[in-house]
Amino acid sequence: MKNKPTSDVYFANMKVKRLEREATLPAKFQRMLDRLNLARTVKGRRVCIKMHLGGGLGYTTIHPLFVRLLVDKVKEAGAKSVFVADCRISGCAMRGYTPETLGCAIVDLFRKNGPGAREVPMGFRSFKSALIAREILEAEALIVFSHVKGHGASGFGGAGKNIAMGCVAAKTRGEIHRLEGGIEWHRTKCIHCKKCIKACPNNANRFTRGGNYEIFFHDCTFCQHCILACPAGALTLTGDRFRDFQHGLALVARRVIEKVGAERMLYLNQLMNITMVCDCWGFSTAPLMPDIGILSSRDIVAIERAALDLVNKARLFNPEGLVAGRKLRPGKHIFEKIHGKNPYTMPDIMAGMSLGRKQYRLKEVE
Repeated sequence: MKNKPTSDVYFANMKVKRLEREATLPAKFQRMLDRLNLARTVKGRRVCIKMHLGGGLGYTTIHPLFVRLLVDKVKEAGAKSVFVADCRISGCAMRGYTPETLGCAIVDLFRKNGPGAREVPMGFRSFKSALIAREILEAEALIVFSHVKGHGASGFGGAGKNIAMGCVAAKTRGEIHRLEGGIEWHRTKCIHCKKCIKACPNNANRFTRGGNYEIFFHDCTFCQHCILACPAGALTLTGDRFRDFQHGLALVARRVIEKVGAERMLYLNQLMNITMVCDCWGFSTAPLMPDIGILSSRDIVAIERAALDLVNKARLFNPEGLVAGRKLRPGKHIFEKIHGKNPYTMPDIMAGMSLGRKQYRLKEVE
């Protein structure tokens, strides 16, 4: 990888130039997969497709059609077997993710009586080790299919976050988030609307009978949903160690890539239904911009940077994509203007870990 100055990133553009079936995005997506030479990665191997399948009333996840097209191509390329995996699959059938529609099994990485997790050393500040799903670490080939969107904690969600947060146990997610700092409650600002309670996906917070706000940190994953949901600004993150948090995410991604093998990893980033917050909220908001298309690469750094560049080049910004009352902040990237965090931080840290290249060559697939 170090001998080449740039990496190839393939781009299936959403734009339709002719009213023909073969000119549409799904057809371009199939041709893009052919350009990747899938057999080189999957032939004769047990293939895991890592996704985020969403939850609750969310509907802006990756459309099942694209997953089925990918599964079919992986099978055609000679894979021994293929399955889709996530750390939480409850209710995924509501979004169209079933074995029948996808053409393969759907696996909960932390299901009861499953193989569970393996403890992997990290050794970064308070982040000593990570519990990473065995089925990820033992995959013979790993395809990371990610929905790119904004994210209040990490700036944006893409391939890196899909691996780092989606392949680890809840305890580890909390330890990674804890690298950012703590959560402080400001009594004088609190209006006791309880939106913070409703926003917590882990039921880790509550108000006592005396009206005090409490967090049960055993269950808290520091996802910051409570902070973002508070209309009064009564909850704040202490420490503001954003780069430490990003470094923790990058470390998990590196351990997974090292274990699986970079030559047996593929990355797909979908730039459609790009919302201001992650699918993990369990609901969807209006898109920030028109759909762009889908990217693919064998280089995680290159595909993340290409995705961010394309999002920022989009000319049509939809203000309806912002939650009411939210104003754009100063920043160079649209995600930074929304969340106040540089989304290029994690890809750049991964580049510093020699996981990929910042320079890329965008190859549009007609």
